[in-house]
Amino acid sequence: MTAQRLLDYIEQMEKAATSALSFAAGMTRHDFLADAKTQMAVAMSFVILGESVSRILAVDPHIEDNHPQVPWMKIKGMRNLIAHDYFELELDVVWKTMQEQLPLLVSQLRDLRQIHAQGE
Repeated sequence: MTAQRLLDYIEQMEKAATSALSFAAGMTRHDFLADAKTQMAVAMSFVILGESVSRILAVDPHIEDNHPQVPWMKIKGMRNLIAHDYFELELDVVWKTMQEQLPLLVSQLRDLRQIHAQGE
């Protein structure tokens, strides 16, 4: 495992999460549910998050055990749902996840990036 690749993937996750939040910034749930462009942009951000998790797990298979505060498998599962069952996607779940979970995830990823940048 290269530490730099791991840091790059964590940074990709952080950027995808912050992008999703910025795409929907200032929107209400109703606005989001009526805006297909924002829905697709946010969904793509979730796909990128999940892809990054897959890459992280490939370079550091123990990260899930070492950092259980990050919902690695839930993120990967959301990616799979969006990529494979897009037309069955529940936009209310996407909205709720974005509003309730992504701000915490961004904070967790920043902490994780600092830990790994210091060589732990």
